[in-house]
Amino acid sequence: MGEQVTNLVRNYIAVWNERDAGKRRLLIDQVFSEGCSYIDPNDLVVGRDAIERLVEALQARLPDLRFTLSGAVNAHHDQALFGWTLAVPGAATPAATGIDMAVLDGDRIRQLHGFVNPRQP
Repeated sequence: MGEQVTNLVRNYIAVWNERDAGKRRLLIDQVFSEGCSYIDPNDLVVGRDAIERLVEALQARLPDLRFTLSGAVNAHHDQALFGWTLAVPGAATPAATGIDMAVLDGDRIRQLHGFVNPRQP
């Protein structure tokens, strides 16, 4: 389960970074199950099409920022927990960091719960 889930999470991160709409949609279809949902402090969307629109909107607002996986993926049963950073490539300080929890449906994500870490003063 470990390597398969880690690869799924890497592909999930790749969804947020892919600027080519066709390639991004292929990733979304590979990563998310039918009837999937995504929730974070700012959004709650259901379905692959809605996730695609959410990613497009974030990329339009933050065109220079990229997500990276931070640390190992922690997984058991049908759940995965992982950290991420959002930054301009090469930047010393990230624009944001967070932790996501995915509920899996076989080899895809059924639910994604995103948490953005509070900014440190």
